[in-house]
Amino acid sequence: MTTTFVLFSLFNFFIIYGSLFYIMNLHVTIKRFILCMLVNALVSVLAYIFPQSIWISIAVSITLSTGLIYLFSKQHMVYFHLLTIYISSILVEYAVLFLVSIFHLSLVVHGSLIVLLLTIIMLGYKKFLTHYNWNQVNLAIRSQMVLFLIATITIIVFYKLIFVTAQKGDIQISITNLIILSSYFIIMITLTRILLFTMMKEQSINAKLIEQQLFNQYMQSLEQVNRDMQNFRHDHANILLSLRGYIENDDIIGLKKYFEEKIVKVEQQTLFKNQLFSQLDRLQIIEIKGLISTKLLLADELSIPISVEVPKMIKDISIDRLHLSRILGVFLDNAIEASASLDAPQINLAFLSMTNEIIIVIENKLLNSEISIQQLFTERYSTKGEHRGFGLSSVRNVLSGYPNITWNSRIENQWFIHEIIIRERITVEGDHM
Repeated sequence: MTTTFVLFSLFNFFIIYGSLFYIMNLHVTIKRFILCMLVNALVSVLAYIFPQSIWISIAVSITLSTGLIYLFSKQHMVYFHLLTIYISSILVEYAVLFLVSIFHLSLVVHGSLIVLLLTIIMLGYKKFLTHYNWNQVNLAIRSQMVLFLIATITIIVFYKLIFVTAQKGDIQISITNLIILSSYFIIMITLTRILLFTMMKEQSINAKLIEQQLFNQYMQSLEQVNRDMQNFRHDHANILLSLRGYIENDDIIGLKKYFEEKIVKVEQQTLFKNQLFSQLDRLQIIEIKGLISTKLLLADELSIPISVEVPKMIKDISIDRLHLSRILGVFLDNAIEASASLDAPQINLAFLSMTNEIIIVIENKLLNSEISIQQLFTERYSTKGEHRGFGLSSVRNVLSGYPNITWNSRIENQWFIHEIIIRERITVEGDHM
């Protein structure tokens, strides 16, 4: 009895956590394996102590597993994925149980059928999530709460109609309930698919509107730089004539002073902005160019020096452009805000094209180098007061959904540095959820 129970516990462990790690693209580490094993052991002990109240172990398993996997992934839909796995497991387990009771199959065949059917379902579910780019669907809090409520009610109904009925020995009723709930599950998947399709269409339209807005911002920035250059060219002749008097009088000292104070200081900013925008020409992603050009002009208005480096032509980056706009917007806004109070501010931005990857580096000078990086990326934490601190936590949530992205933030010698490494995605299966 004890050996069978232990084997069943291990079987359940690999089904639940194996499915979760696969669906959510999580890497298996020794630490994660041990923590998951401890949670599974606790759930197994509860199931052994309360065999007639299996709902206790299920509730504890869902609660602890959701919290644990959220710590690993920082993905808000862990609960939804976990309930989907549980519901699928319940349907498969009892469907196979009825087949075993009818055809008197062995325990090995019983387990093999469960693994086979669950594998097929999880492969289909992962493909479903990948097809709809689940992490690109930005669900509002209300929508998440509705999904949470529906999923919770569903698991309770499944428990009542299958577990309780089966424990009472009403096999015929339990089979009927299983058929009804299987149909209900399929309908729910279909409705979810329709909902996701509608939301993706709506978000696509919104993304196009944002793209157009960023394009307009870029064009306005170019027009501003163009006007500055035209004024510079228009004044070019007058500038040369103003130098003539110093040259005729051989007043080299006066000429140098006049050139440094009246010409360089006035015109160097125009030339510098023109140089920055020439760098942006190598970044052929209009949405990102629009965002960066807007931030360049904002920094210029605040007299914050900012440099942009794009050594090689970049035509595409393996991340959703709207997501990249949000990430760069947060980092640049924070950099500008932090630099506004410094005596000698400086912001550097670089897009480095390497073999099969793009490296984006954003850095700004800091006044306080003892800031906790971990706290900064915690939701609602901010050094700027209450009702702030949503930016960096949202960056963390977005980037955590891309398995092809590695990123880190650090403080070195009074510089706050963000480094994002974006690798090319070779196949569709390699895309993030």
